[in-house]
Amino acid sequence: MFGEYSWLLTTAACLLLLLLLVRFVLLRPLLNAARAKANAALDVDGYNRGSDYSLPGFNPVHTELTHAAVRIDGTLPADLEGLYLRNGTNSPFDRTDSRRHMFNGAGMIHQVYISNGEASYSNHYIKTPRYLAEAAAGRELYIEFGDVAGGGKPALAKIALSAIEQRTGLAPAIDTLENSSVSTAIQFHHGKLYALQETSFPFELKVSEVSGKPLVDGEGQYRNFGGGLDHPFTAHPKIDPSNGDWYSYSTHTQSGKIHFDVLSNGQLTRHEELMAPKPAMGFLHDCYLTENYSVFPDLSLRFDGAKLMSDIGSAFYFDPDYKMRFGVIRRDHREGDKIQWFTTDQPGHIWHTINGWEERREDGGTDIVMFAPVFRDYASNVPIHSSQESPAYLYKYRLNLDSGEVTEQRCLLEHFYERPSYNTDYIGKPSRYAYLLDEGGANGIMGKGVLKYDLIDEKEVKYFDYGEYRGGEALFVARKNGSAEDDGYLVDLLMSEERACLLILDASSMEELARLHLPQRVPYGVHACWLGAEQLSSLR
Repeated sequence: MFGEYSWLLTTAACLLLLLLLVRFVLLRPLLNAARAKANAALDVDGYNRGSDYSLPGFNPVHTELTHAAVRIDGTLPADLEGLYLRNGTNSPFDRTDSRRHMFNGAGMIHQVYISNGEASYSNHYIKTPRYLAEAAAGRELYIEFGDVAGGGKPALAKIALSAIEQRTGLAPAIDTLENSSVSTAIQFHHGKLYALQETSFPFELKVSEVSGKPLVDGEGQYRNFGGGLDHPFTAHPKIDPSNGDWYSYSTHTQSGKIHFDVLSNGQLTRHEELMAPKPAMGFLHDCYLTENYSVFPDLSLRFDGAKLMSDIGSAFYFDPDYKMRFGVIRRDHREGDKIQWFTTDQPGHIWHTINGWEERREDGGTDIVMFAPVFRDYASNVPIHSSQESPAYLYKYRLNLDSGEVTEQRCLLEHFYERPSYNTDYIGKPSRYAYLLDEGGANGIMGKGVLKYDLIDEKEVKYFDYGEYRGGEALFVARKNGSAEDDGYLVDLLMSEERACLLILDASSMEELARLHLPQRVPYGVHACWLGAEQLSSLR
Protein backbone atom coordinates (compact mmCIF):
# COMPACT_ATOMS: atom_id res chain seq x y z
CA MET A 1 0.00 0.00 0.00
CA PHE A 2 2.79 2.41 0.92
CA GLY A 3 5.34 0.94 -1.47
CA GLU A 4 5.42 3.83 -3.90
CA TYR A 5 5.72 6.28 -1.03
CA SER A 6 8.24 4.33 1.03
CA TRP A 7 11.03 6.70 -0.01
CA LEU A 8 8.97 9.62 1.35
CA LEU A 9 8.34 7.85 4.66
CA THR A 10 12.01 6.92 4.94
CA THR A 11 13.05 10.50 4.24
CA ALA A 12 10.57 11.84 6.82
CA ALA A 13 11.83 9.36 9.41
CA CYS A 14 15.42 10.37 8.73
CA LEU A 15 14.57 14.04 9.04
CA LEU A 16 12.79 13.36 12.34
CA LEU A 17 15.80 11.47 13.66
CA LEU A 18 18.03 14.31 12.50
CA LEU A 19 15.86 16.84 14.32
CA LEU A 20 15.94 14.73 17.48
CA LEU A 21 19.70 14.41 17.13
CA VAL A 22 20.09 18.18 16.78
CA ARG A 23 17.75 18.84 19.68
CA PHE A 24 18.99 16.38 22.27
CA VAL A 25 22.55 15.65 21.23
CA LEU A 26 23.67 19.05 19.96
CA LEU A 27 21.25 21.74 21.19
CA ARG A 28 20.83 20.63 24.81
CA PRO A 29 24.59 20.64 25.58
CA LEU A 30 24.92 24.05 23.95
CA LEU A 31 22.05 25.46 26.02
CA ASN A 32 23.38 23.86 29.20
CA ALA A 33 26.80 25.40 28.56
CA ALA A 34 25.20 28.80 27.93
CA ARG A 35 23.18 28.53 31.15
CA ALA A 36 26.29 27.60 33.12
CA LYS A 37 28.04 30.65 31.69
CA ALA A 38 25.11 32.90 32.65
CA ASN A 39 25.06 31.47 36.18
CA ALA A 40 28.78 32.08 36.48
CA ALA A 41 28.27 35.69 35.39
CA LEU A 42 25.51 35.99 37.97
CA ASP A 43 27.84 34.47 40.58
CA VAL A 44 24.85 32.46 41.80
CA ASP A 45 26.75 30.48 44.43
CA GLY A 46 28.61 33.51 45.78
CA TYR A 47 25.48 35.65 45.84
CA ASN A 48 23.49 32.97 47.63
CA ARG A 49 26.16 32.43 50.28
CA GLY A 50 25.69 36.05 51.36
CA SER A 51 21.91 36.17 50.99
CA ASP A 52 19.46 36.25 53.89
CA TYR A 53 17.34 33.87 51.82
CA SER A 54 19.99 31.19 52.49
CA LEU A 55 19.35 31.39 56.23
CA PRO A 56 17.96 28.11 57.66
CA GLY A 57 14.49 29.56 58.23
CA PHE A 58 14.02 30.02 54.47
CA ASN A 59 15.10 26.47 53.60
CA PRO A 60 12.39 24.27 52.04
CA VAL A 61 10.89 21.11 53.48
CA HIS A 62 10.39 18.09 51.24
CA THR A 63 8.28 15.79 53.41
CA GLU A 64 4.56 16.06 52.68
CA LEU A 65 2.33 15.04 55.58
CA THR A 66 -1.39 14.31 55.74
CA HIS A 67 -3.24 14.96 59.01
CA ALA A 68 -0.24 14.32 61.23
CA ALA A 69 -0.94 14.66 64.95
CA VAL A 70 -0.32 18.03 66.60
CA ARG A 71 0.60 18.52 70.27
CA ILE A 72 -1.39 21.27 71.98
CA ASP A 73 -0.26 23.48 74.88
CA GLY A 74 -2.97 25.56 76.53
CA THR A 75 -6.67 25.33 75.77
CA LEU A 76 -8.22 25.59 72.33
CA PRO A 77 -11.28 27.87 72.33
CA ALA A 78 -14.38 25.72 72.03
CA ASP A 79 -15.78 27.85 69.20
CA LEU A 80 -12.59 27.85 67.13
CA GLU A 81 -13.23 24.98 64.75
CA GLY A 82 -12.14 25.00 61.14
CA LEU A 83 -9.20 24.90 58.77
CA TYR A 84 -6.21 27.25 58.84
CA LEU A 85 -4.43 27.49 55.47
CA ARG A 86 -1.15 29.27 54.80
CA ASN A 87 0.45 29.57 51.38
CA GLY A 88 4.15 30.05 50.69
CA THR A 89 7.11 29.19 48.47
CA ASN A 90 8.95 25.91 48.94
CA SER A 91 11.47 24.80 46.34
CA PRO A 92 11.32 21.07 45.51
CA PHE A 93 15.13 21.12 45.19
CA ASP A 94 17.97 21.62 47.62
CA ARG A 95 20.17 22.87 44.80
CA THR A 96 19.26 26.06 42.91
CA ASP A 97 20.72 27.64 39.78
CA SER A 98 19.10 31.00 40.56
CA ARG A 99 19.75 33.86 42.91
CA ARG A 100 17.71 33.03 46.01
CA HIS A 101 14.62 35.11 46.75
CA MET A 102 11.50 34.88 48.89
CA PHE A 103 9.42 34.62 45.69
CA ASN A 104 11.41 31.69 44.20
CA GLY A 105 10.19 28.12 44.27
CA ALA A 106 6.97 26.14 44.09
CA GLY A 107 3.91 26.87 46.18
CA MET A 108 3.05 24.81 49.23
CA ILE A 109 -0.11 24.88 51.35
CA HIS A 110 0.37 24.35 55.09
CA GLN A 111 -2.84 23.28 56.79
CA VAL A 112 -3.96 22.92 60.40
CA TYR A 113 -7.38 21.39 60.96
CA ILE A 114 -8.99 22.01 64.36
CA SER A 115 -12.02 20.07 65.54
CA ASN A 116 -13.34 18.78 68.88
CA GLY A 117 -10.35 20.08 70.80
CA GLU A 118 -7.83 18.28 68.56
CA ALA A 119 -5.66 19.35 65.65
CA SER A 120 -3.80 17.82 62.71
CA TYR A 121 -1.25 19.15 60.24
CA SER A 122 -0.90 18.62 56.48
CA ASN A 123 1.34 20.16 53.82
CA HIS A 124 1.26 19.66 50.07
CA TYR A 125 2.80 21.23 46.98
CA ILE A 126 0.47 23.15 44.66
CA LYS A 127 0.55 21.05 41.52
CA THR A 128 0.73 23.74 38.88
CA PRO A 129 1.97 22.90 35.36
CA ARG A 130 5.27 24.53 36.28
CA TYR A 131 5.68 22.42 39.43
CA LEU A 132 4.82 19.19 37.59
CA ALA A 133 7.25 19.95 34.75
CA GLU A 134 10.13 20.79 37.09
CA ALA A 135 9.42 17.86 39.41
CA ALA A 136 9.54 15.50 36.42
CA ALA A 137 12.80 17.06 35.19
CA GLY A 138 14.34 17.08 38.68
CA ARG A 139 15.60 20.66 38.26
CA GLU A 140 14.55 24.26 37.69
CA LEU A 141 13.39 24.82 34.12
CA TYR A 142 12.06 28.38 34.13
CA ILE A 143 13.30 31.81 35.15
CA GLU A 144 13.05 32.68 38.85
CA PHE A 145 12.17 36.05 40.36
CA GLY A 146 15.55 36.42 42.09
CA ASP A 147 17.31 36.61 38.72
CA VAL A 148 14.93 39.20 37.26
CA ALA A 149 15.24 41.40 40.37
CA GLY A 150 18.93 42.19 40.14
CA GLY A 151 20.44 39.67 37.74
CA GLY A 152 21.21 42.17 34.98
CA LYS A 153 22.34 41.07 31.51
CA PRO A 154 23.01 37.44 32.54
CA ALA A 155 19.38 37.23 33.66
CA LEU A 156 18.30 38.37 30.19
CA ALA A 157 20.39 35.54 28.77
CA LYS A 158 18.63 33.04 31.04
CA ILE A 159 15.23 34.39 29.97
CA ALA A 160 16.21 33.89 26.32
CA LEU A 161 17.53 30.37 27.02
CA SER A 162 14.29 29.39 28.74
CA ALA A 163 12.30 30.66 25.76
CA ILE A 164 14.46 28.64 23.36
CA GLU A 165 14.02 25.47 25.44
CA GLN A 166 10.26 25.89 25.38
CA ARG A 167 10.17 26.64 21.65
CA THR A 168 12.28 23.58 20.82
CA GLY A 169 10.47 21.18 23.18
CA LEU A 170 13.41 20.74 25.54
CA ALA A 171 11.14 22.08 28.28
CA PRO A 172 7.33 22.03 28.36
CA ALA A 173 5.92 25.25 26.92
CA ILE A 174 3.72 26.97 29.51
CA ASP A 175 1.65 30.08 28.85
CA THR A 176 2.91 33.13 30.75
CA LEU A 177 -0.35 33.46 32.71
CA GLU A 178 -0.06 29.84 33.86
CA ASN A 179 3.67 29.81 34.56
CA SER A 180 3.72 30.69 38.25
CA SER A 181 3.84 29.06 41.65
CA VAL A 182 0.60 30.77 42.87
CA SER A 183 2.36 30.89 46.23
CA THR A 184 1.40 34.34 47.57
CA ALA A 185 -2.04 33.96 49.11
CA ILE A 186 -5.07 31.69 49.42
CA GLN A 187 -8.72 32.75 49.57
CA PHE A 188 -12.27 31.38 49.52
CA HIS A 189 -15.00 32.47 47.11
CA HIS A 190 -18.45 31.01 46.47
CA GLY A 191 -17.64 27.42 47.42
CA LYS A 192 -14.20 27.45 45.79
CA LEU A 193 -10.68 27.82 47.14
CA TYR A 194 -8.08 29.71 45.10
CA ALA A 195 -4.29 29.96 45.35
CA LEU A 196 -3.26 33.42 44.16
CA GLN A 197 -0.24 35.21 42.73
CA GLU A 198 -0.48 38.50 40.88
CA THR A 199 1.47 37.31 37.84
CA SER A 200 -1.01 34.62 36.76
CA PHE A 201 -4.57 33.39 36.62
CA PRO A 202 -6.04 32.19 39.93
CA PHE A 203 -5.51 28.49 40.61
CA GLU A 204 -8.61 26.65 41.81
CA LEU A 205 -7.65 24.07 44.42
CA LYS A 206 -9.39 20.75 44.84
CA VAL A 207 -10.57 20.02 48.39
CA SER A 208 -11.00 16.37 49.30
CA GLU A 209 -11.74 14.45 52.49
CA VAL A 210 -9.46 11.99 54.27
CA SER A 211 -10.77 10.09 57.29
CA GLY A 212 -13.56 12.61 57.62
CA LYS A 213 -11.19 15.59 57.58
CA PRO A 214 -10.79 18.19 54.81
CA LEU A 215 -7.55 18.13 52.85
CA VAL A 216 -6.05 20.43 50.22
CA ASP A 217 -3.68 18.08 48.40
CA GLY A 218 -2.52 20.67 45.83
CA GLU A 219 -4.46 19.29 42.87
CA GLY A 220 -6.29 21.86 40.81
CA GLN A 221 -6.29 23.97 37.68
CA TYR A 222 -5.98 27.56 36.50
CA ARG A 223 -9.23 29.46 35.93
CA ASN A 224 -9.84 32.30 33.49
CA PHE A 225 -13.63 32.28 34.04
CA GLY A 226 -14.73 31.21 30.60
CA GLY A 227 -12.07 33.25 28.85
CA GLY A 228 -13.22 36.50 30.45
CA LEU A 229 -9.89 36.96 32.20
CA ASP A 230 -7.01 37.69 29.84
CA HIS A 231 -4.56 39.29 32.27
CA PRO A 232 -3.00 38.39 35.61
CA PHE A 233 -5.28 38.37 38.65
CA THR A 234 -4.65 39.88 42.05
CA ALA A 235 -3.17 38.13 45.09
CA HIS A 236 -5.19 40.35 47.45
CA PRO A 237 -8.85 40.77 46.54
CA LYS A 238 -10.88 42.99 48.83
CA ILE A 239 -13.86 40.86 49.86
CA ASP A 240 -17.22 42.53 50.47
CA PRO A 241 -18.34 41.07 53.83
CA SER A 242 -22.02 41.45 52.90
CA ASN A 243 -21.99 39.13 49.89
CA GLY A 244 -18.48 37.68 49.41
CA ASP A 245 -17.82 39.55 46.14
CA TRP A 246 -14.16 40.09 45.27
CA TYR A 247 -12.98 43.54 44.16
CA SER A 248 -9.47 43.67 42.80
CA TYR A 249 -6.86 45.39 40.66
CA SER A 250 -4.17 43.74 38.60
CA THR A 251 -1.19 45.01 36.67
CA HIS A 252 0.51 43.34 33.74
CA THR A 253 4.16 44.36 33.86
CA GLN A 254 4.85 43.62 30.18
CA SER A 255 1.94 45.69 28.81
CA GLY A 256 1.64 48.08 31.75
CA LYS A 257 -2.14 47.63 31.69
CA ILE A 258 -4.08 47.91 34.94
CA HIS A 259 -7.43 46.16 35.19
CA PHE A 260 -10.33 46.42 37.63
CA ASP A 261 -12.07 43.11 38.29
CA VAL A 262 -15.13 41.97 40.21
CA LEU A 263 -15.82 38.32 40.98
CA SER A 264 -19.42 37.67 42.06
CA ASN A 265 -21.10 34.31 42.73
CA GLY A 266 -18.22 32.51 41.05
CA GLN A 267 -18.43 34.60 37.88
CA LEU A 268 -16.17 37.34 36.55
CA THR A 269 -18.75 40.11 36.28
CA ARG A 270 -16.32 42.93 35.51
CA HIS A 271 -12.92 43.04 33.81
CA GLU A 272 -12.12 46.55 32.68
CA GLU A 273 -8.90 48.22 31.60
CA LEU A 274 -8.28 51.37 33.64
CA MET A 275 -4.97 52.59 32.24
CA ALA A 276 -1.70 51.48 30.68
CA PRO A 277 1.16 53.49 32.20
CA LYS A 278 4.68 53.26 30.84
CA PRO A 279 6.83 52.32 32.62
CA ALA A 280 4.53 49.86 34.31
CA MET A 281 3.88 49.76 38.02
CA GLY A 282 6.12 47.13 39.63
CA PHE A 283 3.41 45.74 41.87
CA LEU A 284 -0.21 46.59 42.56
CA HIS A 285 -0.49 44.29 45.53
CA ASP A 286 -3.44 45.58 47.55
CA CYS A 287 -6.30 48.10 47.49
CA TYR A 288 -9.20 49.59 49.47
CA LEU A 289 -12.96 49.13 49.35
CA THR A 290 -15.42 51.61 50.89
CA GLU A 291 -19.20 51.81 50.83
CA ASN A 292 -19.35 53.48 47.42
CA TYR A 293 -15.78 53.54 46.12
CA SER A 294 -12.72 51.47 45.42
CA VAL A 295 -9.22 52.91 45.75
CA PHE A 296 -5.89 51.71 44.37
CA PRO A 297 -2.38 53.10 44.91
CA ASP A 298 -0.14 54.18 42.04
CA LEU A 299 3.31 53.49 43.43
CA SER A 300 6.90 54.63 42.99
CA LEU A 301 8.24 51.11 42.50
CA ARG A 302 8.17 50.65 38.71
CA PHE A 303 8.94 47.89 36.19
CA ASP A 304 10.98 48.19 33.00
CA GLY A 305 12.58 45.10 31.48
CA ALA A 306 15.15 47.27 29.72
CA LYS A 307 16.57 48.21 33.12
CA LEU A 308 18.19 44.75 33.23
CA MET A 309 20.68 46.25 30.77
CA SER A 310 21.35 49.26 32.99
CA ASP A 311 23.63 49.79 35.97
CA ILE A 312 20.94 48.72 38.47
CA GLY A 313 20.59 45.38 36.65
CA SER A 314 16.96 44.90 37.72
CA ALA A 315 13.63 45.14 35.96
CA PHE A 316 12.31 46.80 39.15
CA TYR A 317 13.38 50.22 40.35
CA PHE A 318 12.17 52.86 42.80
CA ASP A 319 11.64 56.27 41.21
CA PRO A 320 12.12 58.94 43.95
CA ASP A 321 10.64 61.59 41.63
CA TYR A 322 7.36 59.66 41.18
CA LYS A 323 5.11 60.77 44.01
CA MET A 324 2.74 58.10 45.24
CA ARG A 325 -0.89 58.76 44.42
CA PHE A 326 -4.29 57.13 44.88
CA GLY A 327 -6.84 56.45 42.16
CA VAL A 328 -10.51 56.53 43.24
CA ILE A 329 -13.32 54.98 41.21
CA ARG A 330 -16.90 54.13 42.05
CA ARG A 331 -17.65 50.51 42.84
CA ASP A 332 -20.00 50.46 39.84
CA HIS A 333 -17.23 51.86 37.61
CA ARG A 334 -17.57 51.17 33.90
CA GLU A 335 -14.84 51.27 31.27
CA GLY A 336 -14.35 54.82 30.14
CA ASP A 337 -15.36 56.38 33.48
CA LYS A 338 -12.74 58.77 34.82
CA ILE A 339 -10.33 58.00 37.65
CA GLN A 340 -10.11 60.69 40.33
CA TRP A 341 -6.45 61.08 41.33
CA PHE A 342 -5.03 62.19 44.68
CA THR A 343 -1.28 62.83 44.76
CA THR A 344 0.69 62.64 48.03
CA ASP A 345 3.73 64.75 48.81
CA GLN A 346 6.31 61.95 48.69
CA PRO A 347 7.29 58.79 46.79
CA GLY A 348 6.25 55.53 48.37
CA HIS A 349 5.47 51.86 48.04
CA ILE A 350 2.66 49.88 49.67
CA TRP A 351 2.55 46.12 49.93
CA HIS A 352 -0.48 45.82 52.21
CA THR A 353 -3.30 48.19 53.09
CA ILE A 354 -5.32 48.20 56.29
CA ASN A 355 -8.85 49.59 56.10
CA GLY A 356 -10.50 52.61 54.51
CA TRP A 357 -13.93 54.21 54.82
CA GLU A 358 -15.99 57.25 53.95
CA GLU A 359 -16.60 60.09 56.39
CA ARG A 360 -19.07 62.97 56.06
CA ARG A 361 -17.54 66.38 56.73
CA GLU A 362 -19.26 69.24 58.51
CA ASP A 363 -19.71 71.02 55.18
CA GLY A 364 -21.66 68.02 53.86
CA GLY A 365 -18.85 66.75 51.62
CA THR A 366 -17.22 63.34 51.71
CA ASP A 367 -13.73 62.24 52.69
CA ILE A 368 -12.13 58.84 52.33
CA VAL A 369 -9.90 57.90 55.28
CA MET A 370 -7.28 55.18 54.75
CA PHE A 371 -4.44 53.51 56.63
CA ALA A 372 -1.40 51.57 55.39
CA PRO A 373 2.25 50.80 56.16
CA VAL A 374 4.27 52.80 53.60
CA PHE A 375 7.85 52.28 52.40
CA ARG A 376 9.54 55.61 51.68
CA ASP A 377 12.03 53.89 49.36
CA TYR A 378 12.66 50.38 48.10
CA ALA A 379 15.71 48.54 46.77
CA SER A 380 15.67 47.39 43.15
CA ASN A 381 16.36 43.74 44.09
CA VAL A 382 13.02 43.71 45.98
CA PRO A 383 14.52 42.30 49.22
CA ILE A 384 11.19 41.58 50.91
CA HIS A 385 11.33 39.95 54.38
CA SER A 386 15.11 40.41 54.57
CA SER A 387 17.51 42.68 56.43
CA GLN A 388 18.05 44.69 53.21
CA GLU A 389 14.41 45.76 53.08
CA SER A 390 13.75 49.39 53.98
CA PRO A 391 11.30 49.93 56.86
CA ALA A 392 7.62 50.68 56.39
CA TYR A 393 5.85 53.21 58.59
CA LEU A 394 2.16 53.39 59.46
CA TYR A 395 0.45 56.28 57.62
CA LYS A 396 -3.00 57.82 57.66
CA TYR A 397 -4.43 59.50 54.53
CA ARG A 398 -7.54 61.61 54.06
CA LEU A 399 -8.85 62.28 50.54
CA ASN A 400 -11.33 65.11 49.95
CA LEU A 401 -13.58 63.81 47.16
CA ASP A 402 -14.94 67.29 46.48
CA SER A 403 -11.68 69.23 46.16
CA GLY A 404 -9.58 66.34 44.83
CA GLU A 405 -6.90 67.03 47.44
CA VAL A 406 -5.04 64.89 49.97
CA THR A 407 -5.93 66.88 53.07
CA GLU A 408 -4.17 64.63 55.57
CA GLN A 409 -1.06 62.46 55.25
CA ARG A 410 0.55 61.67 58.57
CA CYS A 411 2.97 59.09 59.86
CA LEU A 412 1.46 57.48 62.97
CA LEU A 413 4.28 55.12 63.92
CA GLU A 414 8.00 55.56 63.23
CA HIS A 415 8.71 51.83 63.58
CA PHE A 416 8.80 49.06 61.00
CA TYR A 417 5.37 47.44 61.14
CA GLU A 418 3.94 45.59 58.14
CA ARG A 419 1.53 42.82 57.05
CA PRO A 420 -1.46 44.19 58.99
CA SER A 421 -4.57 42.30 59.96
CA TYR A 422 -7.98 43.49 61.15
CA ASN A 423 -11.56 42.29 61.46
CA THR A 424 -12.56 42.07 57.78
CA ASP A 425 -16.25 42.18 58.70
CA TYR A 426 -15.51 45.92 58.92
CA ILE A 427 -14.12 46.34 55.40
CA GLY A 428 -15.26 49.73 54.13
CA LYS A 429 -16.65 50.77 57.52
CA PRO A 430 -14.99 52.66 60.39
CA SER A 431 -12.83 50.22 62.34
CA ARG A 432 -10.76 50.79 65.44
CA TYR A 433 -8.18 48.02 65.66
CA ALA A 434 -5.30 46.88 63.47
CA TYR A 435 -2.84 44.13 64.29
CA LEU A 436 0.62 45.02 62.98
CA LEU A 437 3.52 42.60 62.53
CA ASP A 438 6.74 43.92 64.05
CA GLU A 439 9.55 43.64 61.50
CA GLY A 440 11.63 46.39 63.05
CA GLY A 441 12.65 44.20 65.95
CA ALA A 442 13.58 41.29 63.71
CA ASN A 443 16.10 43.03 61.42
CA GLY A 444 13.45 42.89 58.73
CA ILE A 445 13.36 39.08 58.66
CA MET A 446 9.71 38.19 59.14
CA GLY A 447 8.09 39.44 62.38
CA LYS A 448 9.12 39.10 66.01
CA GLY A 449 5.78 40.11 67.51
CA VAL A 450 2.41 41.72 66.91
CA LEU A 451 1.12 45.12 68.03
CA LYS A 452 -2.57 45.88 68.58
CA TYR A 453 -3.07 49.48 67.47
CA ASP A 454 -6.06 51.83 67.89
CA LEU A 455 -6.64 53.62 64.57
CA ILE A 456 -9.29 55.97 65.97
CA ASP A 457 -7.41 57.22 69.04
CA GLU A 458 -4.06 56.69 67.27
CA LYS A 459 -2.36 54.84 70.10
CA GLU A 460 -0.66 51.54 70.82
CA VAL A 461 -2.84 49.15 72.82
CA LYS A 462 -0.79 46.04 73.57
CA TYR A 463 2.14 44.07 72.17
CA PHE A 464 2.77 40.33 72.10
CA ASP A 465 6.38 39.13 71.66
CA TYR A 466 6.95 35.94 69.64
CA GLY A 467 10.21 35.20 71.46
CA GLU A 468 12.49 32.83 69.57
CA TYR A 469 9.98 32.44 66.72
CA ARG A 470 9.23 34.55 63.67
CA GLY A 471 5.68 35.20 62.48
CA GLY A 472 4.23 35.82 59.06
CA GLU A 473 0.78 37.35 59.57
CA ALA A 474 -1.42 37.61 62.68
CA LEU A 475 -4.70 36.63 61.01
CA PHE A 476 -7.86 37.88 62.74
CA VAL A 477 -10.59 35.24 63.10
CA ALA A 478 -13.89 36.58 64.45
CA ARG A 479 -15.52 34.75 67.35
CA LYS A 480 -18.84 33.10 66.58
CA ASN A 481 -21.66 35.50 67.49
CA GLY A 482 -19.10 38.04 68.69
CA SER A 483 -20.35 41.53 69.42
CA ALA A 484 -17.26 43.75 69.68
CA GLU A 485 -14.90 44.49 66.80
CA ASP A 486 -11.99 42.78 68.58
CA ASP A 487 -14.06 39.82 69.79
CA GLY A 488 -12.05 37.04 68.19
CA TYR A 489 -8.65 35.44 67.83
CA LEU A 490 -5.29 36.14 66.24
CA VAL A 491 -3.81 33.09 64.55
CA ASP A 492 -0.22 33.06 63.29
CA LEU A 493 2.04 30.27 62.09
CA LEU A 494 5.29 30.85 63.98
CA MET A 495 8.56 29.54 62.57
CA SER A 496 12.10 29.06 63.82
CA GLU A 497 15.06 27.37 62.18
CA GLU A 498 13.99 23.95 63.46
CA ARG A 499 10.41 24.19 64.76
CA ALA A 500 6.97 25.57 63.94
CA CYS A 501 3.79 26.14 65.89
CA LEU A 502 0.39 27.70 65.42
CA LEU A 503 -0.17 30.45 67.96
CA ILE A 504 -3.67 31.44 69.07
CA LEU A 505 -4.14 34.74 70.91
CA ASP A 506 -7.24 36.38 72.33
CA ALA A 507 -7.50 39.44 70.06
CA SER A 508 -9.17 41.49 72.77
CA SER A 509 -6.71 40.89 75.63
CA MET A 510 -3.71 39.91 73.46
CA GLU A 511 -3.13 36.97 75.81
CA GLU A 512 -1.98 33.55 74.61
CA LEU A 513 -4.68 30.87 74.63
CA ALA A 514 -3.03 27.92 72.91
CA ARG A 515 0.09 26.87 71.03
CA LEU A 516 -0.11 23.99 68.56
CA HIS A 517 3.29 22.36 67.99
CA LEU A 518 3.58 21.09 64.41
CA PRO A 519 5.35 17.80 63.61
CA GLN A 520 7.95 19.45 61.35
CA ARG A 521 9.44 22.85 60.66
CA VAL A 522 7.77 25.21 58.18
CA PRO A 523 9.73 27.62 55.92
CA TYR A 524 9.20 31.32 56.44
CA GLY A 525 5.99 32.48 54.78
CA VAL A 526 3.18 34.95 55.09
CA HIS A 527 -0.45 34.93 53.97
CA ALA A 528 -3.18 32.71 55.37
CA CYS A 529 -6.94 32.31 55.51
CA TRP A 530 -9.38 30.66 57.89
CA LEU A 531 -12.30 28.48 56.81
CA GLY A 532 -15.03 28.01 59.39
CA ALA A 533 -17.54 25.18 59.47
CA GLU A 534 -19.97 26.96 57.13
CA GLN A 535 -17.33 27.61 54.48
CA LEU A 536 -15.93 24.08 54.77
CA SER A 537 -19.37 22.58 54.24
CA SER A 538 -19.87 24.67 51.08
CA LEU A 539 -16.58 23.68 49.41
CA ARG A 540 -17.09 21.73 46.20
